Amino acid sequence: MLKISFTNAEVSDHGYGLEVNGKSLEDIISTALGTKLKGNGGYGSGLPSFSSNSCDVTVTINPHDKECEIETGDNVWHSVEEMEAEKSEQFQEENAEADPEK
Repeated sequence: MLKISFTNAEVSDHGYGLEVNGKSLEDIISTALGTKLKGNGGYGSGLPSFSSNSCDVTVTINPHDKECEIETGDNVWHSVEEMEAEKSEQFQEENAEADPEK
């Protein structure tokens, strides 16, 4: 069995076939099957062929927004900017308490 899974991948198709993270999905599958290596495959390549007369193939394309979650024991942020803003505010408050003249 071969299973290929990508999470939060960059995917595009401009009419020439699906690309995942800048690589042809066809090439990724052939390389994983061992039928293509460094762009070489097919007859005369010395690499094996793959064939099955009973094979399940599943392709799921599920576009979604990128997600970010940063979790500590005390807080959860949903962006780096959100975390930086809160940490900056916390740092300023702590410094104001330590040096009340400012």
